[in-house]
Amino acid sequence: MNHVSFGALVCKSWSCPTCRKVGAAQLLDRLRRGMESRPDLNRILLTLTIDPSKFDAIPVGLAHWDAKGNRTTKGKAQRTTKLWSGPNPAAFEEAAEAMSVEWRKLNDRFKSKARRAKVEAPGYFRVVELHRNGWPHYHVVLEHPTWMAADIETQVRAWGLGSIVHAADLSLDDAIGEVAPYLVSTEKGKGSKAYQFAALALPENFRLHSSSKGFLAPRKEPEELPERVTPAKGHFFSHHRAATEYGADSRIILNPPSEPDAPHKPPGTATATGDGSRLYFLTLLALADAEPPPHLAIDPDDLPF
Repeated sequence: MNHVSFGALVCKSWSCPTCRKVGAAQLLDRLRRGMESRPDLNRILLTLTIDPSKFDAIPVGLAHWDAKGNRTTKGKAQRTTKLWSGPNPAAFEEAAEAMSVEWRKLNDRFKSKARRAKVEAPGYFRVVELHRNGWPHYHVVLEHPTWMAADIETQVRAWGLGSIVHAADLSLDDAIGEVAPYLVSTEKGKGSKAYQFAALALPENFRLHSSSKGFLAPRKEPEELPERVTPAKGHFFSHHRAATEYGADSRIILNPPSEPDAPHKPPGTATATGDGSRLYFLTLLALADAEPPPHLAIDPDDLPF
C-alpha cells in the first residue's frame, strides 16, 4: 500500500500570518549575511518621512515627548509634534507614489555625487513601515566605502516630503544585532507598525522592501523535495477521499509545535491562506517501506469536520 501525506505549500505573502514569519526570517538571514560579508564598509541609517499636510490630512492634536522618545505630559516635554488624521485609500496611494518618486530622486542625487567624486554609489536596503496613524515612511540602511552621514547631508535634506529626516552612522554590530531584526520584524510594538498592515495597505505593484543589487546575500539552496511530489489545489479532504478510494493510506501533516511542550497546531492553521483566494497543498507520495515523516500524522477521517 502507498502512503499519501498532505502538507501546506507556502504562499509567500506578507499578509499571510504564517508565511510572513517565514519570509521575515529568510530576509533577516540574507540581510545579516550580506552585511557581514562587507565588514569594512560604513553604514548609515535613514528614516524618511512624509508631511501628512501635503496629502490633505487634518491635525487632530499634539503629542509630547521626553528626551528618550517616550510620550509624556506637556510640562515635561522636550519636543512636541502634531498628530494627524489617517489617510483614506486615495491619499495613501498618492503618498506611496510620491515616496517612490522622491526615493528615485534621492538615489539619483547619490549617484551624481558618486560620479563627481569618482567613487561607487552607495548600496541600500529599504523597507516601508506605517506610522500609528497609517501614513507610510521609509527606513533605509546605506553602505559605502568612505561616506558617512555627514557626507550625504546635502542630498538627504533635499528629500521633499517630510518635515523630519533622520540620518545617523551605524556600526556593523548595531546593524546586524539591532537594526536588521527591527527592519524585518513582522510585529512591532502592539502591531501598529507590523509588516502585514503595510503589505495590505500598499497599492498593487508597490514593494514592501527593496535593495540594491548584491546587498542581500544569495538565497540558501532549498531542501531537496521528496521524489514524486505533486501540487494539489483545493481542500485536502477531497484529495484524501480520492486517495483512500484507490487504496492509499492518507494522512495530513501538521507543522511541529513552536515550543517543546506546546500542542500541535489544529488542521485549520496548517493551511497556507495567503490572500484567501487560493489554497495549495503538497501531495507527498512515498513507498510503504519509506521512513515516516518527522511530523505528527493524523488520519483525516478522525478529524471532527
